[in-house]
Amino acid sequence: MNRCRRCGVEVDDNLGNCPLCGAFVSDKTEFSKYEYPQINFKTKRQLFFKISMFISIFVIALVAAINLAVNHTISWSLHVLFGVALVWLAVGRSTIKRFNARKHLAWDFCAVIALLFYINIWTSKFSNPWAFTLGAPIVVLTWATVLEILTFSHKGGRSDYQIALTKLFVLSAICIAISFIWLKKCEWGWIVCAARGFVDALALSFFAKDRYFSELKKRLHI
Repeated sequence: MNRCRRCGVEVDDNLGNCPLCGAFVSDKTEFSKYEYPQINFKTKRQLFFKISMFISIFVIALVAAINLAVNHTISWSLHVLFGVALVWLAVGRSTIKRFNARKHLAWDFCAVIALLFYINIWTSKFSNPWAFTLGAPIVVLTWATVLEILTFSHKGGRSDYQIALTKLFVLSAICIAISFIWLKKCEWGWIVCAARGFVDALALSFFAKDRYFSELKKRLHI
């Protein structure tokens, strides 16, 4: 076994070039066939992240200072804090991590649900929990519709979208239980979401039986 001079990996004797970096491993040659420049693809992204984080912290600190100086409280500056956090949740995290379409949509829809709950808390202190009974079910139904469209349009990642639809079905069932415990009644919005999820799971079980159940077993470690 020879050893590459550049990267140090072991190379079979019958190979003249390193399969990792392409350098010659023969003793007759002192130079490498390919010269690869050292490129750091994360530098620009990390710089953008640091600048954005600095601007966000500066804006929050400035608004909080103005609120304290004028009103001796940070009541309305909390809205700015939540807005900045929401932008990072919906856009910043997805951009930095380079999520795929499914994960990007998941964070965006979660941000919309968080915004609805925040508005509900500040407007009515949850005396009328419309964010839970009406707003969140509409978001979940929209989310399921988008996932269904992506399931048919993306051939490569269908299993991921199918599992995401199943998760929404489970979430709807959990929210039905929460509505019974919290509101002492079952809200029709979550019933519609659960029925929609059940139809999706039934269709997947019928039309994509082998792939769907094999993916479920893999995710559940069965």
